[in-house]
Amino acid sequence: MRYLLLLVNLVAALWVFYDSQKHGYSIGKGLLWAIGVFFLLIVFLPLYLIFRRRKEKLAAQERETRQIISPLSSCFYCGQGYEGDPKVCPHCGQTLKMG
Repeated sequence: MRYLLLLVNLVAALWVFYDSQKHGYSIGKGLLWAIGVFFLLIVFLPLYLIFRRRKEKLAAQERETRQIISPLSSCFYCGQGYEGDPKVCPHCGQTLKMG
């Protein structure tokens, strides 16, 4: 019976380690989560799942803010959008900056 519990803890710890690597945790953090799960499965596995979900939400919010922060600018002459800070419109060729 004891060996079965150790095997379950080992499998859960390995899953947590590989899952943490897949979700962008460093090797050190993944190893710490795996060790915690191996020794205190009932405590660390739910905590890992909660923190993993929070990390996914934060990553999704960060992707959304990146999209919002970099809007397209519009050319005064042709009205087409462009990214960055070019001197000439990539669509109509008109000079966008003086000087």
